[in-house]
Amino acid sequence: MTRSVEQLVLTLDKESEIYDELLQVSRKKREIIKSQDIDQLESLTHLEQGLVVSLFKLEELREKVVDKIMREEKLDFVENVTQLAQLLNAEDRNQIISSKDNLLVRVKTVAEENRFNNKLLEDKLELINFNIGLLAQVSEDNGIYDKKAISDEARKNLFDARV
Repeated sequence: MTRSVEQLVLTLDKESEIYDELLQVSRKKREIIKSQDIDQLESLTHLEQGLVVSLFKLEELREKVVDKIMREEKLDFVENVTQLAQLLNAEDRNQIISSKDNLLVRVKTVAEENRFNNKLLEDKLELINFNIGLLAQVSEDNGIYDKKAISDEARKNLFDARV
């Protein structure tokens, strides 16, 4: 295996590790969303953002490594890592495909967990908005005076009173 291919495999594997960490964070977020602990949710969100920044940096590194492999193999264009792997020798191809497939499984798992958490958050927000609507309605009913607000008896007493 060439040094460039080894770098590519290491980069893909490191991305997989970060996605594993993101999955753990997402699972913790689920429990925190259920318990409605905003402070912990904010803390986990900051951790998650740091992991995403790391993924962006690894993505840039992966692009550079792919470009280097393409120059070494005298390739003009490849659409993706899979296509690149198909153009390499069997050992390199197997290593790259294995790491790429491993990464894809993790990406899909994290995406599913995030979809579930988003749905959970939407449901919680709907409930909060519903409760706010109820409170606002009760507040409006108690704070507005209309013709029914003063009973007939109170009106009689008001007009019957002498100054």
